[in-house]
Amino acid sequence: MHWRDCRTLVVGWADYVQVVVLRERTGMQSPVDASGPSLYAEISVLFRTDFVVCGLAQHRDHLLVLSYGDSTTTAVDANGQQRVRDAQPPELRMISRDLEEEASDVLALDGFPLLQPNDYALAHCAAANSDCWFVLSPKQLVSVRPRGLHDHVQWLAERADYKQALNDIEDARNNVGRWASSRDEVRDTEYQTIGEAHAQALMDIGDTHEAALVCARVLPRTADPEAAVAWETWVFAFAEAHALHDIAPHLPTGEPQLTSTAYEMVLAFLLATDTEQFRQLVLEWPPSLYNAYSVVLAAEDRLQKMDASEIEASQQLARTMALLYDRLNQPSKSLRFYLELFEPEILDRVRRENLFDAVRDKAELIMCYDDHMLNDNDAQLSERSQASGVQLLTDNTDAIPSASVVKQLVKSPEHLYVYLHALRGRDAHLSAPFADLQLELYAEYDPHLLLGFLRTSSAYTFDRALEVCEERALVPEMVYILGRMGDNHRALMLIIDRLRDVPRAIEFAREQGDPALWNDLVMYARDKPEFIVGLLELGGASARPTRVIRAIPPALRVPGIRRALARVLHDHHLQVDLSTDCRRILDRDCDVLSDRLRRLQHQGISSDGAQLCLACQQPLEEQMAPSANTHSRSALAFWCGHVFHDACVLLPEVLSKTQLPSPFASSVGLGASKLKSRVVRGPRDQRAMLTQAKLDRSMLIRQFAPACPVCAEYDQQIAHQTTHSGWSPSERRDRDQASEPTESASKNELPPMQSLQI
Repeated sequence: MHWRDCRTLVVGWADYVQVVVLRERTGMQSPVDASGPSLYAEISVLFRTDFVVCGLAQHRDHLLVLSYGDSTTTAVDANGQQRVRDAQPPELRMISRDLEEEASDVLALDGFPLLQPNDYALAHCAAANSDCWFVLSPKQLVSVRPRGLHDHVQWLAERADYKQALNDIEDARNNVGRWASSRDEVRDTEYQTIGEAHAQALMDIGDTHEAALVCARVLPRTADPEAAVAWETWVFAFAEAHALHDIAPHLPTGEPQLTSTAYEMVLAFLLATDTEQFRQLVLEWPPSLYNAYSVVLAAEDRLQKMDASEIEASQQLARTMALLYDRLNQPSKSLRFYLELFEPEILDRVRRENLFDAVRDKAELIMCYDDHMLNDNDAQLSERSQASGVQLLTDNTDAIPSASVVKQLVKSPEHLYVYLHALRGRDAHLSAPFADLQLELYAEYDPHLLLGFLRTSSAYTFDRALEVCEERALVPEMVYILGRMGDNHRALMLIIDRLRDVPRAIEFAREQGDPALWNDLVMYARDKPEFIVGLLELGGASARPTRVIRAIPPALRVPGIRRALARVLHDHHLQVDLSTDCRRILDRDCDVLSDRLRRLQHQGISSDGAQLCLACQQPLEEQMAPSANTHSRSALAFWCGHVFHDACVLLPEVLSKTQLPSPFASSVGLGASKLKSRVVRGPRDQRAMLTQAKLDRSMLIRQFAPACPVCAEYDQQIAHQTTHSGWSPSERRDRDQASEPTESASKNELPPMQSLQI
């Protein structure tokens, strides 16, 4: 018997178990009933078992039953006779409230074959809050405790139920499930051992993926060397099973850190089997874990052996190799893969990181990159020459020499054509060394641009240009080249014979300005009516219409000649009228300018009295006052702008001959007669007489042609330098012709040297 509580008694009798509940009596009316007990027993549960009950106890919500064998005590032997059945060891059973047996443990006590049910008992430990019971037998006392997590795990491990053992341990550590209270009973080493056993069991059945997940759960992630050894052991185990792709995502990269051999072995396996996972690991793993150079060599070898059908795999591997080369600080090799993969904005990285040296030998890849980005096979030349790749090549010719680019693009003429066109657009001097090659490319791909190139460039060879144009029958270009070579006759014959373009032939002859061309044109056109009419209508005076008309055979019929002759006459009259009008305008302009020059020469030159004489370096005012020997002193100013005292420039005899007796009278020429006959009446008359006297004296001085001493000395120095320069006469003549504009400008600034008294 076992009291569950103060009102509930559990009774075991033979093979029955009863639960008796004590309840209070209600409705007692007679005194006899009142004197009876207030409680009565009621069997609430009754069930029969297949064993003999030896003891009962309560464990939480379960009932512990110590049982003995079953209810049968006899057995039939081989001879069909009944005999007493051999005794069996007792069992401790756990029964739930639902009367379901959840657990059972057999207790192999000493001497159990000789014992009977009455020899066993089950007692609870008297200690408070104790989960301990004792199983009593005549020879042995057994302590019974609830099974812990350690026992449970060990029991599961004995039955190879490693998965459940791992789940129960992890639930207990997460405070989940029935074993939460005993989560500290299982040590990490035991957890690892059970996990590895489970992983090995999975490996044995070929479930490598699940085994890798188990290893990721149970293997330690600490800096302990034993942890690294455990991981590497399993790496080699997966390698033997050819399943490194399953364990690779779970390998530790921090603590513990494995040897580089383990990581490289995984990468080598994935390189041969799964390039996408190989790329992911390279992105995730730090480069310090493995020898990146060895991995790159293996990847290059793998890439070369890939078939053409493995396009996606080869692209992924190429991206991985570009990343590895970046980590090895080899941008030249990484950029090659990025350009082959048409990586967006890779050229921006080249500019941003100044990697021009790294792409110096990748001109062809850059041009292909432009073609891919334009994504238009019919893109115009202007669009292709403005693409980012070709602009990168042309904008950085100091780091990427144009000669190197041309050498690389020789095998791709179309790309070379685009590059040279863009290079010429940036700076014509940069493309000048490749002019012969460029004109051939223009003739091949865009003949309509060739003539413009021939006109604007002077770096190409005429013979080579003519040969290229002759091969492709480019007549207008041949005409231009022959014209530049000086073979105007042959050029004119091409226009006439091949193009049969009269206006163009006339224009060519007019541009060259060679009379012999006009003679050739007239002689050729004399028996061709369309050429005769063209010369008369378009040739103008250069074609000499009279000569064209005289060359026409008498019997030749020329349609349209009446209209042509009428136009010639009209043009002649118009030219005569224009010449007359121009002559009239020119005469009128000459008169106006001549009057203006005359007025300018009659005007005086203003001079400051404090100005110094360039000969004596004295102020002009000091010697301009009258002296005892002379009536008046004055200054001379030349048109060159130099001013002197008259006494410092003129010889004494010239000075005496040109000296007036007084500032108000003159004895020379008309001035004297006019002064004598004129009466001085006021200050205005005095100023007029003084001005007239100065003009008269100036006329006298001009008769002796005085020269400016400063300008004369300068001319002597120039002449002396020319004489002693050592130049030949022809060289001096060329120098003088080259300096004519400067000399004329100097003459305009300094008019002819004439003197004027002021």
